[in-house]
Amino acid sequence: MTNKFDVIIIGAGVVGCSIAFALSKRGHRTLNVDTLPASGYGSTSHSSAIVRPVYSHVVSCAIAHESRFMWQSWPDVLGTPDERGFAKYTECGGLILVKEGDEHLYEANLAAMSEVGVAYEILDAKDIEELYPGISLDSYGPPRTMDDENFGLPTEGSITSGILVPASGYVSDPQLASHNLQVAAQAAGAAFSFNAKVVEILRASGRVTGIRLNNRTLSADVIVNAAGPHSAVINAPAGIQLQITTRLVRHEVVYLPATARHFENGARFLVDMDSGVYQRPDGADMLIGTTDPECDPMEVVDPDNHNTSFTEQWTLQAHRAAQRFPEMGISNTARGTVGIYDVSDDWIPIYDKSDLPGYYLAIGTSGNQFKNAPLVGEIMSEIISKGLQGHDHDTDPASLELKHVNRRVGLEFYSRNRIVQATNSVMA
Repeated sequence: MTNKFDVIIIGAGVVGCSIAFALSKRGHRTLNVDTLPASGYGSTSHSSAIVRPVYSHVVSCAIAHESRFMWQSWPDVLGTPDERGFAKYTECGGLILVKEGDEHLYEANLAAMSEVGVAYEILDAKDIEELYPGISLDSYGPPRTMDDENFGLPTEGSITSGILVPASGYVSDPQLASHNLQVAAQAAGAAFSFNAKVVEILRASGRVTGIRLNNRTLSADVIVNAAGPHSAVINAPAGIQLQITTRLVRHEVVYLPATARHFENGARFLVDMDSGVYQRPDGADMLIGTTDPECDPMEVVDPDNHNTSFTEQWTLQAHRAAQRFPEMGISNTARGTVGIYDVSDDWIPIYDKSDLPGYYLAIGTSGNQFKNAPLVGEIMSEIISKGLQGHDHDTDPASLELKHVNRRVGLEFYSRNRIVQATNSVMA
């Protein structure tokens, strides 16, 4: 393998592979380096992989909706067969439950979807009960922990409406999606190096010149930090300081057998902020994740030293889901996954240049950016291409044309220097 590249991408998760694919198609000679043995083995493999456009900002909504069109035609987007097959996108639709009196909390979401052209329907309580036989529409919010003596008891009010978004779904195998992108990138000339640890960002004359691995030195004019959980570890020795900070958060996702009657009339994903969980179908199982309610302390961890076993959080999430579906059976044996995610201050990623010339950032992607994997590479390619042409993305921001939603979005939305945005709680 040559030691000289146009662009070195640190990380080979779904974000890093998408960047490699987009840049390689533009003729850049790229190399992804990753400490893990294969693409998509880190945070990507733990993603719930829900694809939904329900965001309170127009850019987030537009990017997610455009990505959904690309997931629908995934093999055509890639243009290269993968011997492992292609990751499958299932459009099951999604429903967000709304407690009476909380309708105003979703006004920005509905406005963004209306502007982008995302169809939705407001359901009443009767509609919801017809969709989900056996559902409890009592309110259990705000969510409580299981050591609260009133856990599981209804509170005042009830679920009186829901936002049904048909153009939503999930990807069956997020790790396979990463491999699909890797294969397509390699067909366009990209290279990948696994089991490779970055020990230094090399600089000269005030800009990056390459990286030093544990066994060799590589040169490049452009370095992209897409290291996911290790992004801050990579940034620190490079002297990168950011206005928007990131932290590494640990999450557990519960798998339970999908035996409850709520799958009778369609296995769509469900967001239940009142109970504090979201869920989506997955074959014979349903996946249950947290919406990070205020009562749950955020578990910030070390990327190289954290608990990978299930804790009481698994039991808490299972029981929160059972509040909504009392017929649900909870297994005696915990199944699911434990993942760590690079989360920004406002849960919006940083896709940007940095103050170090030639050093770019694709960080703070948390779990929610999996849905945008088809477009993340294009976003970074636009920003990097502008930089290589001498444009300053800070003063002359790049933009991206979204052909399916027929609009151009400004990529300054993802700036490292943005004001922290107000966002609703985690919806998966």
